[in-house]
Amino acid sequence: MGTLWCASTAYGQTKKKRFQPDKKYIESYPSYLSIGVFTIAPTINLKLNTELKEAKDLNMNSDFKANISNILGFTVGYRGINVAVGFKTASKDQSNNDYAKSSYSSVIVRLRHPVYYLLFRYSSVKGFTDLNAANRDPSDTISKYLRRGDIGITDYQFEGIYNFSWKKYSYTAPLTFLQRQVKSHAGILLKSGLSYNELYADSAIVSARQNPYYEELSDVRELSGISIKVAPGVGGNLIFFKRMYLSAAFFIAYDLYLYKYTRFSDGSSRNGQSFVVVFDGRASLGYQSERFYIGLRYEGDSRGAKIDQVRITTQYSYVGFELGYRFKAPGFLKKGYDKLLGTKN
Repeated sequence: MGTLWCASTAYGQTKKKRFQPDKKYIESYPSYLSIGVFTIAPTINLKLNTELKEAKDLNMNSDFKANISNILGFTVGYRGINVAVGFKTASKDQSNNDYAKSSYSSVIVRLRHPVYYLLFRYSSVKGFTDLNAANRDPSDTISKYLRRGDIGITDYQFEGIYNFSWKKYSYTAPLTFLQRQVKSHAGILLKSGLSYNELYADSAIVSARQNPYYEELSDVRELSGISIKVAPGVGGNLIFFKRMYLSAAFFIAYDLYLYKYTRFSDGSSRNGQSFVVVFDGRASLGYQSERFYIGLRYEGDSRGAKIDQVRITTQYSYVGFELGYRFKAPGFLKKGYDKLLGTKN
């Protein structure tokens, strides 16, 4: 099954040339068209942890993991617009019957401005394996784990990041390679976001063995919610050997989760809210010259909610490798861009 991973960033230069970064610290490439290739290895986990003492002693928690391998694709960028498209290659354990088959798709759209940037992310994952062998289905004589090909997660995420040090620190330079940090600098960041997600299954999400210890969630097959997040953070780009960079950014997210869940047996539902604190961030190491760039990147994001005595955590982590080259952009591309966005150099 093919998987689409798409990321787009946009940045228009106004006629008045407002919000121009300090060229001593940040270099942009408005005359170049960049083309690159990338590979991404995603890891997606869903954890269910009951806080009942008797359940902990009996190892009643779940550690679900999606069976996903690398995503391979390419990127095209011009001025502030960057588009990346990728496809899933194969499952990590496609020859191992212990694991359920997983499908994955993701689309990311970014709108970048020197002061802030906006992100929209859609992701869909289906097919998980509970790595807690104690929860396995006794009737399954093939796998030593509990295979749940019917469990899926769909997520719609919108977030914005305000960069207080935008004149000297480029948050997106190691992400899109449309800018280059010339001198080392750090900055304070503020992220806010709104997301909608669904956790669903064809039957109850928790296993029959766990059922007595999960109280209100013991018979739930669908959980949906809206997450409202505010996350202060810090980031920085360290430049060494003139062209090498080490970049990192970390956030502490204060997350209000408004949820609704539906029971499997009678279709009844219940609403509630939860407040949690989670962490997310990214780090990358790479090289940028005027034409050539290469980078190794890690990104992590965690979502959490506490419902009654059960804590639900979804963890996303991505390790990616990208390399590319900048070409002199053809004239028709510049004219089309200026006409579409009403901008000029």
